[in-house]
This record gives sequence, C-alpha cells and structure tokens, in this order.
Amino acid sequence: MKSKKKLSAEGARGRRPLTIPPSTPLPQPHTIFLAGAGGAGGPACPSHLRGGGEGSLRGGRGASGPPPLPSNYTITISIIIPVLNEAGELGGTLAGLPAAPDLEVIVVDGGSRDGTPVVAGRFPHYRIIEAPRGRGSQMNAGARRARGELLAFLHADTRLEEAHLAALRAAGADPGFAAGAFMLNLWPPLPALRLIAWGANWRSRLFGLPYGDQVLVLRRNLFFKLGGFSHRRPEDLDLVIRLRRYTRLRLLIPPVASSARRWLTQGYFRTTRRHWLFLARHLAERALTHRWPARGEF
Repeated sequence: MKSKKKLSAEGARGRRPLTIPPSTPLPQPHTIFLAGAGGAGGPACPSHLRGGGEGSLRGGRGASGPPPLPSNYTITISIIIPVLNEAGELGGTLAGLPAAPDLEVIVVDGGSRDGTPVVAGRFPHYRIIEAPRGRGSQMNAGARRARGELLAFLHADTRLEEAHLAALRAAGADPGFAAGAFMLNLWPPLPALRLIAWGANWRSRLFGLPYGDQVLVLRRNLFFKLGGFSHRRPEDLDLVIRLRRYTRLRLLIPPVASSARRWLTQGYFRTTRRHWLFLARHLAERALTHRWPARGEF
C-alpha cells in the first residue's frame, strides 16, 4: 500500500483543468464556478450557469441547468444515497456521517419493502425522498433536490467518515477540481478482497474508470451540464466515460470502505469476471452502437 503522501502526489500529477466547449461562454477559461452566489470555497457562479435564464446550460430532452440557490445558503456538500431494500446497511452508513453545517444528506428510496424508510427516519436531520426505482433515476432525483456545490453519490454499503469529508471540503475549495472519486478498500479486509481492491484502484488510476462504490463526486454545474445519470445500467460507468470529455477524475484519499457482500455471497472469481465482462460489453456498445447518448436522462 502506497503512503498517503505518494498517493496525493499521484492525484496532483493526474489532474488537468476542465475545458468547457467554446459554445458555453465563460468569463475566465478553465475555471470551475460554484453554483451559488459566492459561497465559501470558490468564486460566484455566473448567471448564465444558473437555472432559469436564457443562458442556462440546456440540451437534450427536458434538460435544464441547476436550480437557482438562495444567496444565503451555506451547504457546500450534498451526499446523495440511492436505496432499495437496504435496511441492513443504511443505518450504519448514516450513523457514520458526522453532522456538519456545510453538509446535507439526501436518502432517495426507490420503493423499498424491508423498512428502509423507517431506518432512514431515525435520522431526522437527513432528508428522505422517493423516486422511481433505478439507481440512475434515484440519483438524478436526489441531485435535483440537492443544494450543495459538490454532489457526492454514496452507495448504502459504503462508509464515509470525517477524514473523507475533509477530503471533499479540500476538493471543493480547489478551483481546479471538477470531478473525482475515492480510492477503494473492500470490507472485510481478507487477502483476496485486498487483491480485488488493488486491481480496482489500478483500473481507476490507469484508465480513469472508477465505479460507483468509490463515491463519484462532481461539481454541481458540471453534473447538470452532462445531463446527470442515465437510467440504464451501468449508469456510473456511463457518467464517468462522458466526464472524460471535459476533465480527468481525481482520485481522493483516504480510501473508502465498501462492503464486499457480492464477492462473499456470489464468489470472488464469478463476481470479478462478471464486472469485467460488463465493462467490456459497455465499451463495445459505445463503440459500435448509438445506444448511449452524449447526455444523461436528468
């Protein structure tokens, strides 16, 4: 395992500035604007990047720019958790999130029948909304209701702690940051799972392809510009590939701990093979068909 210092250096070397297409006029090239009126952590968002005006970022079916934010808002990070029958995992995930004035948590339920909304209701300071079933649809619904400058999409079986929130705040304060994801650890830390996590981290570093269990993080205005997530799987991989037109995702540390329950219940080899075949199939579809448009289905 590399030291934190070395990983941080690698992330810095891999970063390159976000380039917005010429069709979108920006007063300062290569600057990521925060989607508020001068919130902490960066310059104010120009009016043409806010929702509701003629200059809003639009395109695709029913797409629109980010909803306007009140001038006195303080939330900078919105954590969006899509859930479906996750009563056994959600409580631990929510309990591990520290309360903070610059943080909001939105749990998006897709029609759970195992008491997941009841579990979420034990945390009254978090918001609970409903959306049509489907991880992409649920995450889009959460983003639509979010008020943060950074959108972090968290799986119910992945844990975020104070150190991860500190990394998110540091990323949000960096004008050069556009999108990223965390390095990955799988839990429990069995030798085979450490090897699988090592492979996932190298895939993320070499090919810029982190998956959703690594907590995808985007600037609010960039997420809306991309049209959000697709409603088809793999919605996380599709978004990451579309992101690469604009920026290279930065890998954040410390690694997040994600449950290895699929490997434990379905087998190490079988689960890993399915993931790689799924990736190959998706890349082939993008290369040979028109099934994956340039925008999501926000």
